[in-house]
Amino acid sequence: MQFLLPKMKSKVGYRLILLAFFVCWTGAVAFAQQLMITGKVTSGEDRNAMPGVNVLVKGTSSGTVTDQEGNYSVTASADAVLVFSFIGFTTYEVAVGNRTNVDVVLATDAKQLNEVVVTALGIRKDIKTVGFASQAVQGSELVKAREPNTVNALVGKVAGLSIGTSPELLGRPNVVLRGNTDVLFVVNGVPINSDTWNLPADDIETYTVLKGPNAAALYGFRGQNGAIVITTKNGSRVGKGDGFGKNWSVDVNSSTMIESGFTAFPKNNELYGRGTNFKYSFGNGLYDFGPRSTVGNQRLPEWGPQFDGQLVRQYDSPYDPNTNTRTPTPYTARGTNNLKNFLQPGLLSTNNIAFAQAGDGYDVRVSYSHSYNPASR
Repeated sequence: MQFLLPKMKSKVGYRLILLAFFVCWTGAVAFAQQLMITGKVTSGEDRNAMPGVNVLVKGTSSGTVTDQEGNYSVTASADAVLVFSFIGFTTYEVAVGNRTNVDVVLATDAKQLNEVVVTALGIRKDIKTVGFASQAVQGSELVKAREPNTVNALVGKVAGLSIGTSPELLGRPNVVLRGNTDVLFVVNGVPINSDTWNLPADDIETYTVLKGPNAAALYGFRGQNGAIVITTKNGSRVGKGDGFGKNWSVDVNSSTMIESGFTAFPKNNELYGRGTNFKYSFGNGLYDFGPRSTVGNQRLPEWGPQFDGQLVRQYDSPYDPNTNTRTPTPYTARGTNNLKNFLQPGLLSTNNIAFAQAGDGYDVRVSYSHSYNPASR
C-alpha cells in the first residue's frame, strides 16, 4: 500500500499528516480486536443453567442477559472484563483475554440470600417484590444453640412471632403470630399437621414466616393467620456427582448442651431444727410443735435446738413397742442438698448424619437424627 504525500514547504506539515495517519491506524486496530464472546452461566449450588443473569462489560453500558438455557453473547475487546451478577449469588468478574468462549459458575452468596424469601411451591423471590410481610431465618443459625424442639429456636428471631413452651410433655409449642394461634406449617410447599417434634434442625435450610392474611392467597383459608414455611436441604447443594453411587457428600453433626437447673439456689436454714424455745423431742407436745396459734388453734413449729449431733428422740428414732419409747439418735441436719439433688443439670445431646448427592435427573439426600433429652423420658 502506498500513500502519496503532497509536497510541503515545512516539515511540520509532514509530521501532522503522519500523526493523523497513526491515530486512524490505531483506532482501526482497536476496532479489529472487538470479539464476540459467548458462554453459559450455571449455578454452583446445583450446576443448573441460570437464566436472567446480568452480563456487563465493566466500565461501559454494553451488556446482555442470559437466556432460558443460561447462554449469552456479548461484544467486547480482548482487554475487557465481564461482570456477572444475579440476586442471591456472588458477583463474578472475569478477564476476556483472547478467548471467545467464557463459561461461568456463580457461587451462592449467603448474605444476599437473607434478602430472598421462599413463597408458595418453593419459589424464591426478592423480599422487596413480595406484597406481604415476611421474614426469613437461615436454618444454620438455629443449630448453634439447640432447643429440644426446632420451632422453639425461633424465639426472638422473627418480629411478631411468640413461641411458648407447651405445658403438656412433648406437646406442640404454643405459636402465636400477630395474636393468632392458628398458624399453618408448610414443608417444601406441602401444608402439614404436625406437633413439630419430627422436624430435625439439621435437615432445615431456611424458615420463612409469612405474616398476615395475604398469605391465604398462597395456601388458601388455612393460611389466613400466616404461615411458617420450612425448606429442607437437598442433594443439590453438594454439586454434581460423576455417577449415582459416586462422590457422595457425608455430613456429620454432633452437639451436646448442658445447662444449669437453677441460676441461684435459695439460702436454707442448716443450723437449727424444728422445735420450741430451742428444744425438741418427738412426741412431746411441749417442744414438738410449739405454742398454739391464734388462728385455728393450731400448733406451729418454731426454732428448735442447734444441730450439734446431740442425742434427741426424733420421728425416725428406733421405736420399742414394749416400752412405747424411742431410742434417741444424733440430731443432725438432713436434706441440706435436696433442692440441688432434685434439680439436676439439663442435658441435650443431638447427633445427625446425612448423605447427599445430585446429578443429571436425580437429587438424593438421606438423613438420620437422634436426640437425647433425659427430661423428656
